[in-house]
Amino acid sequence: MPTYFEELELIEKGEIKPIYFLYGDDFFLQEEAIKSVCQSFINTGGLPDRKVFYGGEKTDDSFIQSLVSVGMFSSRQIVIYKNINQIPISFRKQLLQYFDNPDTNTLLILTADGQKKSKFIESLKRISRVISVWTPLPKSFPSIVLRYLEKKGCEIKPDALDLLVSSTDDTLSHTFSELEKVLVFVGERKSINVDDIRFIVGGSKKYQMSDFIDAIGNGDLYNSINICIALIETGIKAPYFVSSLYNYFVNVWAYPEVHMNASEGKPWMRWKITKYRKGYENYKNSDFGFIIDRLTDVDLKSKSVNLSTEELMIPLLYEIVSVKKRKDGK
Repeated sequence: MPTYFEELELIEKGEIKPIYFLYGDDFFLQEEAIKSVCQSFINTGGLPDRKVFYGGEKTDDSFIQSLVSVGMFSSRQIVIYKNINQIPISFRKQLLQYFDNPDTNTLLILTADGQKKSKFIESLKRISRVISVWTPLPKSFPSIVLRYLEKKGCEIKPDALDLLVSSTDDTLSHTFSELEKVLVFVGERKSINVDDIRFIVGGSKKYQMSDFIDAIGNGDLYNSINICIALIETGIKAPYFVSSLYNYFVNVWAYPEVHMNASEGKPWMRWKITKYRKGYENYKNSDFGFIIDRLTDVDLKSKSVNLSTEELMIPLLYEIVSVKKRKDGK
């Protein structure tokens, strides 16, 4: 199955299917997919009628009628049903029957957040064109932002992109609501710098593991401890911290041999290599063997001794950052 952006590229080229099922929990990706499908459908034959229905609003009879009451001279229409998992059982059979012979003048778009699985949802996934709209991992945010800005003819400096994502990567909706404010602020300039992000982007966010890794990579002990404690309060345990740090420091250690001269290619890879380069600049004189040994030791203790995640992690953070400082001669 094509990825989200591969599917959108096909749609934008005019390869339209009569029925789409947007399955996943990310509102921004869902709305972008709806815009793309609707615009491409409009481009193939003029402005259609648009009807939007929502599960739980008792408009299901009107929804079904909009599909089955079409004749030889029916006008073009876009029919959208959000939260299709909420449609009553009494209407499901009629909907599934429509799939057997969809009207060529109708574009049908269904959505479901994926919270409740059922035989009905699985049936829809088998017989419609599915577009996955699940919230991506934070590491995917930069490439999504860059793609969005490229279509708008706008550019963003790498440090500005880094700050925007790190400040808003709890949800894509958060990222893009702030980005829209920035775009209004920069106006015709069509270029976003880090000062624009600092001036516009505000509000609190839920911390992600990427924030923790960034703080460690920058050698910021105070911030890394604060973020670590915040993440612990959300239920994250020592093994996840350790595995994330292990992966990061292995790549930082390998940066000169593996990443420095690597073909950076896609935006998300450029972003990752930038992170490793920053980490290497800060930790190049560190004892990586010691760091890996301490990570392994904490991982073993997390599974064998009766210590809390905070009791395991805080001393580890002091040791990792102090290793950097000691090797730097500070």
